[in-house]
Amino acid sequence: MKKLYFLVLLLLPVLAQAQSKVTAPTSIWPELQVSYGLGEEGLLFLRNGYRINTDSDFNDLKDSGILSSFERVELSLGYEHTLSDHWRGGAMLRYAAEDFPKTMFYSLFLRHNGQVKGLYFNKQLLFEYVDQESQDASGRFRLSAELGKRLPLGSTFITPSIRYEAMLRSSLGKEKEGNIQQRTIDRTRLRLSLNYELTEKLRLNPYFMRQTDYYYVLIPPVYSELGQLQEEGYTTKRNRITPVVGLELKYTLSRTPDTASITY
Repeated sequence: MKKLYFLVLLLLPVLAQAQSKVTAPTSIWPELQVSYGLGEEGLLFLRNGYRINTDSDFNDLKDSGILSSFERVELSLGYEHTLSDHWRGGAMLRYAAEDFPKTMFYSLFLRHNGQVKGLYFNKQLLFEYVDQESQDASGRFRLSAELGKRLPLGSTFITPSIRYEAMLRSSLGKEKEGNIQQRTIDRTRLRLSLNYELTEKLRLNPYFMRQTDYYYVLIPPVYSELGQLQEEGYTTKRNRITPVVGLELKYTLSRTPDTASITY
């Protein structure tokens, strides 16, 4: 079952292959996280994330001041509960502010941790209810799998890992309006990380990620100078690839999470 899950995740980009590609400017994602253990099984966490585009035209959260240097700011509050040695579940509330729109995400997640040939193997299913400004609410399933290994480095540890995530749209029982076409898989992320444990409570996690958005574009018809139709218009698939360089700083106030946790 685990191998089948991982195989499906690997095949999703092929199944969602587009006919054209565009590359977006590189984005920089710094993030701060604080977590706090509640009892033996609970973990509360708070995240504050920022997105900075290397093309300054996209950094328009505000017209002036410090926020004018950001494309997006996110604030997340979540809770994770250990259900057994291999299962964890939880919920998360996330608020994202851009120039437009502002968005609330209400999420539930379930995680399973195992091992494959000496590597830890985490799988996660997360459902998001997305309430976006001036738009109808929507839903999205996020399937992810991660392979990594915690390695000793002197008196501390480093953890290299690779993670793949696919996001699938959910209509929430509503029929699509008009002739609007949407691709079922609307986004994937492939991420390479290196989690460095500076102390027992402080971790630094730099990463590189390739984010791909999948959508349809309308190619308009072509007319001659006399107004005669030369080429019909058509709709085609497109991939928009965004390179992301990220840096996460994570601090634990009490119990340190292990590699199976969503907060590691």
